Amino acid sequence: MVHEKPVTWVGSSHADLRALPAEVRRELGYDLRQVQRGREPRDGKPMATVGAGVWEIRVRVAGAFRLFFVAKFAEAVYVLHVFQKKSQQTPRLDLELGRARYQAVLRERSKGRQVGMAVRMRRGSGNVFVDLGFPPEEAAHLLIRSDLMITLNQALEDRGLTQVRAAKVLGVSQPRVSALRRGKIEQFSIDALVELLARLGVAVTVQTKKRKRVA
Repeated sequence: MVHEKPVTWVGSSHADLRALPAEVRRELGYDLRQVQRGREPRDGKPMATVGAGVWEIRVRVAGAFRLFFVAKFAEAVYVLHVFQKKSQQTPRLDLELGRARYQAVLRERSKGRQVGMAVRMRRGSGNVFVDLGFPPEEAAHLLIRSDLMITLNQALEDRGLTQVRAAKVLGVSQPRVSALRRGKIEQFSIDALVELLARLGVAVTVQTKKRKRVA
């Protein structure tokens, strides 16, 4: 069973991300889901200038967007800051805000917060796409498709298949494999992903549970 970390939103990162266009939120949600499951984002790099263990997710959809997170702690993936990047260099204010929130996480973990220095920490709902503002039904579909696609990509990596070879094994075109490898969840239905997993010999099981009723 895959171990996954919950998401904790630091400061205004939750509200800032929900304010972004839907296509940007979907892309960032998929990468955060990968991070929750112990994988690296599709396009990311370490940001030691922000803090030890901090990474940056890079998304280019309707503009350039960046997200700072730290996943080195056992209890959670902390999302520190998200912003639209409008210049080649990362603005100093965004770096400083990322550093300040990283330090807030360290203080929170050490339980040594100073008076007047507290930063709000918001625990995620359990579905990152719900956190990002998608309607519950759509968020459920996005989560399932993301998990199936991540599992499928992991299976392809474990087998060391090139895109050409993967296309033959899966019975699809190479552009279709390219979309799969790039995490384009909007291009694949749940049925299609389950069928592709079956062609790799990966069984899919379903578990259901009742949602907590909201008062």
